Amino acid sequence: MAAAVVPIAPAAVSPAVRTPADYRQAGTLALPLAEFGRSLADVDLDAWFEGFTERNSDSVYTYAISHHGELLITPLAGIPCVLHEGKIFAALYIWSDEQGGVVFPTNARFVLPDGSRLGPGAAWFSAERQHLLRLPDNRPFPRLIPDFIAEVQSPCIGRRELVDKINRFLRYGTRLAWLLDAVAREVVIFRPGQAPETLYDPEFVDGDAAVLPGFRFAVREKIFDYFTIATE
Repeated sequence: MAAAVVPIAPAAVSPAVRTPADYRQAGTLALPLAEFGRSLADVDLDAWFEGFTERNSDSVYTYAISHHGELLITPLAGIPCVLHEGKIFAALYIWSDEQGGVVFPTNARFVLPDGSRLGPGAAWFSAERQHLLRLPDNRPFPRLIPDFIAEVQSPCIGRRELVDKINRFLRYGTRLAWLLDAVAREVVIFRPGQAPETLYDPEFVDGDAAVLPGFRFAVREKIFDYFTIATE
């Protein structure tokens, strides 16, 4: 079992490290689980992954597992991305506290049917499904797919990587997803079986009536203009 991660300088990356173009641009390292004596087929993979993340909780990286059987090591999001993630999580939390459901922050990880352990910027489960989270099979990482997810574009994560993650969640049951990009001032809305819808510099973005009824997020105030206003 591997000990704490030792940060790897780009020049010292071993040949076993897979760095696709989108990962290389974003700064994410993809280390095969085999390097740690692990695979997606391991029945105790969740326990190992939980222990690994706990041992490395004071590092400047976040961790996930890809469907290729790789440990993904990504630099922590800094300002303003971390503030943007907090804004969408807080808005969802306040809304769900009144309307029902459960909200998860960016450090949550979900086990997808393809074996990956991934976490969006924010995730929400409907009130009708939240009781499933109490089942023993959903500890420590839920084997459930959120009804809604939101991703915040970050310099640490390439756009292709984010879209691939969103489409992976949609494929397995997520009913609505948002990609929020403060630099481009756009919101891309994803729904299963439909082409993405892009909103350019909207003041608000509303949840679909069938998924997030009544939820309205002031994206211009909370994300597009927030950091500019905060630093004036």
